[in-house]
Amino acid sequence: MSKKRKQIVTNPLTQWLLDYTDEHDISLTELSVRAGLSAGSLRSLVKFPDRLPALETCMKLAEVTGKAPDEIFQMAGLNGVTPTMALNPDRLALVRIYDSLPAPLRQGLVQVARSIQQLNENEPLNP
Repeated sequence: MSKKRKQIVTNPLTQWLLDYTDEHDISLTELSVRAGLSAGSLRSLVKFPDRLPALETCMKLAEVTGKAPDEIFQMAGLNGVTPTMALNPDRLALVRIYDSLPAPLRQGLVQVARSIQQLNENEPLNP
């Protein structure tokens, strides 16, 4: 996929995305899909390099590429963001679910989580 790129790279994240896709012989669309993003997400970042990516986008890129989230945050210009553990996509999904529920169901979700935690304390899963 060593095509000549017409875009002028104006930030480190855009350059890294272009280099990564060239090195792994995949398109930006394919990388987006592998990361669980919409097909045009990464093309949009390349086309509009002045836009900051969402934190979740950075986390998903880190997960699919194996690059440290903090490095991606730095390349994206997102210095000083919350600790990466708080940005785990599964954790964010749970928070969104919790936030979408009415108060009584939130308590039910917390009870389920506590039950799972107790089960794990009694019989930890092998990592």
